[in-house]
Amino acid sequence: MVERVFILVIAFGSMLLYDGFKLKNKISKREKTVYGILLIFCLYAALDYIVNKNWLDYYDVIKSILGGTAKKIDDFLNVNK
Repeated sequence: MVERVFILVIAFGSMLLYDGFKLKNKISKREKTVYGILLIFCLYAALDYIVNKNWLDYYDVIKSILGGTAKKIDDFLNVNK
């Protein structure tokens, strides 16, 4: 677990350091909000990676939202039946 924390601290630290210098005054407040929301999603995935639990992944969320529609489209387009 310590190795995972170390890897993610290096990855997120270097990303935030680079973005902090490069994008400091170049992006608007709206873009910073979108960046923050994406960062929250990334931190959730990183925390899931660190604790190694079976939490909801992005695939599970999308599957629960779009799974029924995708199944209906697949059944409609399937000509082997």
